[in-house]
Amino acid sequence: MEDLETWLERVYQADGERKTLDTLYDEWAHDYDQQLWASGNPYIAIATGLIGRHVRDYEAKILDVGCGTGNMAQVLHQMGYRNIEGLDPSSGMLAVAQRKEVYQQLHQLYLDSRVDLADDSFDAVVAAGVLTHGHAPPESLDGILKLTRPGGTIVFSLSAIAYDEFGFKPKISALEETGKWEKLDQSLLFRTYPFSAKEAHLRHWVLAYRKSD
Repeated sequence: MEDLETWLERVYQADGERKTLDTLYDEWAHDYDQQLWASGNPYIAIATGLIGRHVRDYEAKILDVGCGTGNMAQVLHQMGYRNIEGLDPSSGMLAVAQRKEVYQQLHQLYLDSRVDLADDSFDAVVAAGVLTHGHAPPESLDGILKLTRPGGTIVFSLSAIAYDEFGFKPKISALEETGKWEKLDQSLLFRTYPFSAKEAHLRHWVLAYRKSD
């Protein structure tokens, strides 16, 4: 079994090539849960905490973007949320997610500036571990906004590198300045993989926004 750092290196080397990434995640799906939880990455705990703080209706329709094997929805389901859908391009990851029986629907789709789902159809959208270079570009925030109903909540993780170097800083600022959304919350900066010496430089936030009415 390849370790987490090897998988991450293979993902980075794919440099956003979608077919290669899809194949990698299909292959990784079998060991992904064990390695993710063992990595010490706290983004699921923080993201679900912000959902719990800002989405108080357990019947809210929530979209888990880049859902992978369903770890985020599994925790949300344990918290009491029942109306959750997932979106991910990897059939292997979605097969694992399906077995957890916490999603109302799963969609094998990419996150981009537009997604082939109905606009304004979700009360909340959560995207953890997906908005980054080589996966979902800054324009994907437009796609997330389109899917969220007016007044709905958007929670997403973002690395400091992606914010500073890959276009997310000006995109987030532009959406604020044009009145598309307003910030509700932001975590402190945290180590992404606290048990990894090789990835010790990586830092993330989790942020929450409200889509304007």
